[in-house]
Amino acid sequence: MAVFQHRSRNIGYNVNGTGPAILAFHGTTQSGNAWDQVRASCGDDRTWVVFEFPGSGESDMPTAPLELDNIVDDAVALMSNLGHETFHVVGYSLGAVCALHTAALHSSRVLSVMSLCGWSQSDARMRGTFDLWRRLIAIGPELFIRYALVDGYTPETLEMIEPMWDGAVALAASTVQPGSDAHLELDIRVDIESDLPLISMPCLVIGGLQDRWVDITKSRHISAIVPHATLVELPAGHLVIGEMAADIGALVLKHTS
Repeated sequence: MAVFQHRSRNIGYNVNGTGPAILAFHGTTQSGNAWDQVRASCGDDRTWVVFEFPGSGESDMPTAPLELDNIVDDAVALMSNLGHETFHVVGYSLGAVCALHTAALHSSRVLSVMSLCGWSQSDARMRGTFDLWRRLIAIGPELFIRYALVDGYTPETLEMIEPMWDGAVALAASTVQPGSDAHLELDIRVDIESDLPLISMPCLVIGGLQDRWVDITKSRHISAIVPHATLVELPAGHLVIGEMAADIGALVLKHTS
């Protein structure tokens, strides 16, 4: 991991690979390693720059509520510092919201955008879910993970995990980031609906058909509003980034070619 200083704050990031640059945003509760399986499936044909949210990895803890504009400004400043004037952008979950917002605000620099399990407006069910996450994490990361694995994976994946359940829970609980509550507070108030018509570059929208947290209708809505959007629906839950990493990697390579 590396650290970039911007606006007197430390921002964690990692860089891997060569070739066309991809700016990647991870999801809520995660850090930069969330993209490792997808990135590995792509080989070294892309330069992956994985940005870490405040309170994740090497990034400083937030001292105020998170704002999408500030996250995007930090990420774009990082890309400039690394010498990438143009780049592709991908995001997962809350990271997909950030990726879409980046594409809307920086159309001259973003070559393409990919939204994985993203959404444009949080609805009542999502707000209730994110509030539940906050309460569970406050009790303990392990309790939150026991719920998240059951609700985030498909039954088929859970069948494979079940024989090693306690180990899987312990490992996943260790990855819940200190800034998770701030990420979730932002999740609750997401509204980038006005961004969607402004996204002018090719847009790949991927959703999970069994996603209980960000319903597939959210991806369908994004693809219907964003010009030049392509929708791919995968047979997975919200944790598709782990369930179908190789499939997502193949889609990334094709989309960023």
